[in-house]
Amino acid sequence: MSVELIKKPINLYQVIDEQQKEELMETGIIVPDSKPDVLDVLAVDSNVIVKTREKTGRVMEIGGDLSFQVIYRADNQEQSIEAINVNTQWSVSCSYPAREEDIYTIVRSTVEHTNVDIVNGRKLSAKSVVKLNVKYLAVQSIEAGENVQGENVYQKAEQQDIAMIEDIGENNINLSELLELPNGKPAIDEILYCNAMLKDPKISENDTLEFVLDLNILYRPDNDSNQVENAYFEIPVSKSLELNKYYTNLSVNGVIKSINVKPDEDLDGLLTRIRVEGEIGAEYILYSRENVNLVNDAYSPDYDFELEKKPVTVSVEEQDIAENIQVSANLPLDCGGDTLEEILNVCVKPRLLSVENTGSDMEINGCLNVFAIYGTGLDMRILRGANQEVQFSHRMTLPEANAAYDNDVQLIVDNSNFDIVSDNELGIKADVKIKVHISKKANINIVTGVKGVKPADRKENPPILIYYTQDGDTLWSIARKYRVSIQKIMNDNGMTEEIEPEAGRKIFLIG
Repeated sequence: MSVELIKKPINLYQVIDEQQKEELMETGIIVPDSKPDVLDVLAVDSNVIVKTREKTGRVMEIGGDLSFQVIYRADNQEQSIEAINVNTQWSVSCSYPAREEDIYTIVRSTVEHTNVDIVNGRKLSAKSVVKLNVKYLAVQSIEAGENVQGENVYQKAEQQDIAMIEDIGENNINLSELLELPNGKPAIDEILYCNAMLKDPKISENDTLEFVLDLNILYRPDNDSNQVENAYFEIPVSKSLELNKYYTNLSVNGVIKSINVKPDEDLDGLLTRIRVEGEIGAEYILYSRENVNLVNDAYSPDYDFELEKKPVTVSVEEQDIAENIQVSANLPLDCGGDTLEEILNVCVKPRLLSVENTGSDMEINGCLNVFAIYGTGLDMRILRGANQEVQFSHRMTLPEANAAYDNDVQLIVDNSNFDIVSDNELGIKADVKIKVHISKKANINIVTGVKGVKPADRKENPPILIYYTQDGDTLWSIARKYRVSIQKIMNDNGMTEEIEPEAGRKIFLIG
């Protein structure tokens, strides 16, 4: 007798390890020779970018750039507003799981906090708390049994809805734009500060990633070295990811890897243009959802054999959910006893603090980092700066209560505005999109082979055997025990439907 297991390849993946790393990074910032001494620091914007992930033995080395944009008041007669832009490299070692499968590493990074102290007029000391979330995904292809073929073989199978991973990767999008200053804005003497953020990312037809790149720029005009101007730009970007693979669900995370801005001349030789060069990383995961027929058990009246089984974890649900909330706050500003006169620049960046599943809900705690440059005093305007935080919390209802979901949360500021609400208060409102990719797993046994096929030791049963069902009996368990088919039991007992018998029912087994 020949018994053959017909197999189907299924791609399995699971998060096999997740690590939280928090590192204090200290950076010495030297004032360039072309810049005046520092009198006091007004505000600082810091950003962390992951660029490399290199495995060496049991260690994963993660590295990237930590950037600082420091706005300060100069220690000169004019007390001019100046800026220092610095990039420094960093590296953190993480333990690497000892596994045989292909492993993909996903890293989320944020700067939790930055303090800049003045060492002397020519040197600053920056201390930043950088937080990394490192996930290791194991990807494995398993040949799963979907049908047992052989003469007079009965089998039990069930349909299992599985979300299979098809591909993990990253595409880089290069940007090159030439922007015109808004009408009425003076030409540029020096760009002091630039904040770049991605908003409204979505996937359209033909695997095209679409998003808007927001640029918020603070600059010194060429007509008054004591003044500061700002300019705001929205750059729509559309780029095909060129995936060329089958999928039913696509999860994408976009990150700005680099943005460089510099003044550019117009036809009259004035610096009324801004040249933008940048690189955007689009990290994606492709899933395909399939209803797979999986064998659970099989037997033959004439032969004994054993099914080889392997416990595996499969994904049964992969989906993105999103909700929009508005976060607002009134922030007190240090005005030195003067009146808040004008808000020159405000940048709002979201930061994820924590995520917790609480039964039917997921509680998401976040924070808005607010960078502000403002002027005070009616008679003589004094420029000042501030870094503030606005914390918020939001609950999202999960599709299934008390289910064990893995999650990947992204916070995106789609829009923000501000106004002066009192003599010393800044009012802000921000539209925050909370985008969550959730994944639910299930543990199942997969049949991977057939072994030990041999003739069965048949016992002579009486022509009619009466069996009284016990608790937990099923038609399948009875048929398997007595090596007959379920259909024969139904025929011999006048059953028209395959309904599981109640305990104590008399079942006739006719030879």
